[in-house]
Amino acid sequence: MKLGRYDFDFIENGKNIRQRYTLPERDSPDSDGEYLEEISTEWSPFVIRKKYDYMGRLRRWSTTFRQESINKSYEYDANGKVIKITNYEEKFKHSFADIRAFLLKARSIDIYDTRQAIARRVNHFSKINENAYYDIYIPSKEDAYIGYKIIIYDVSLEIKELREENDSK
Repeated sequence: MKLGRYDFDFIENGKNIRQRYTLPERDSPDSDGEYLEEISTEWSPFVIRKKYDYMGRLRRWSTTFRQESINKSYEYDANGKVIKITNYEEKFKHSFADIRAFLLKARSIDIYDTRQAIARRVNHFSKINENAYYDIYIPSKEDAYIGYKIIIYDVSLEIKELREENDSK
């Protein structure tokens, strides 16, 4: 533990909660200190992230899907007024919810359950990318390190399945 920094991990009402608290540095007017909280559930790719200032005021709220910001994030001033909203979905035609529904119907795979699939979105940081896609890893039931990939293109919803050929010995 770093001096002035505290980390706590615990489970409450079925939710995994991680809290990190950094104290303001003594005699340093530029040191704010902060309190961060991350809330998730087992086998879910979603994490709610909240950041508070040293006085306990909410300063930022966001949701991530496997550490990628999704939907909208909100930043607040010291009075609790929203000062900035960032929409992470505007670059994409389909959301993770859309891809989940599509893949459940097409392949009975639930990307909201990390035991079934590990999904990420790839867009190469362009404003609107016609080549954005969802990269989904499907682990084998016998061995999580052996599986295959499904690529779903954001605009067309075209599916490509990628499997590695195993050399039989």
